[in-house]
Amino acid sequence: MAKKKKTVYKPPKKSNKGFIIVIASIFVLAAALLFFISNQEGKQPDTGTDQANQEMDVAYEGQPTVGKEDAPVKIVEFFDFKCPHCAEFAERIYPQIKADYIDTGKAQMTFINKPFMGADSFTAALVGEAVYAQKPDAFMEYYDLVLENQGNPNEAWATEEFLLGLVEDNMKDIDIEQLKSDIDDPAIKEKVEQDRKESGAVESTPTILVNGKTVNLDYENGIKPAIESALEEANE
Repeated sequence: MAKKKKTVYKPPKKSNKGFIIVIASIFVLAAALLFFISNQEGKQPDTGTDQANQEMDVAYEGQPTVGKEDAPVKIVEFFDFKCPHCAEFAERIYPQIKADYIDTGKAQMTFINKPFMGADSFTAALVGEAVYAQKPDAFMEYYDLVLENQGNPNEAWATEEFLLGLVEDNMKDIDIEQLKSDIDDPAIKEKVEQDRKESGAVESTPTILVNGKTVNLDYENGIKPAIESALEEANE
């Protein structure tokens, strides 16, 4: 009788397909992460360059304005009191515009609220309109005061209590009781709503217009050349 051959058990070869899939997935995730990080690092604050040379119709009447009424160049800033870039603009760029063109009678500048960064953006704009209604010449003091005392843009810091305290402590020419009354006035609230509608086409703050056209926020390469060009057109 023939002997039966012994069956030798051989374990199946382990497939490395799963290992390959895991490694490939890791590489894909790592590449995606690096792409995201590089994009974030290279991203610059919005300077309005993508909106340059867009024409906009603006209703100037009734808005806070500085400079000679008959100045040949009309500049507009759409701003949000909570916007960090607006604070930077007020600190670095506006003083140059004022010294070079507003104080010399060549330009007039108008300021229009775009309260879009939170409910307290509306509150800051509302108090600003109430200040303007009580004493128009005090608006720029309020503008500087609030932008200089900005809180975290991701927090609701521009409360009525904070803003009224800021005004009471720093703007002695403003009747604080009248201000409290005015911010509840439907007519003042309607002014902010009008500004919100006026700024509806504006995508970011600050947005600057020179004679109705948006410009790059860089002073030397955007705002100043636009003003000079407008002056040449006006033969100034």
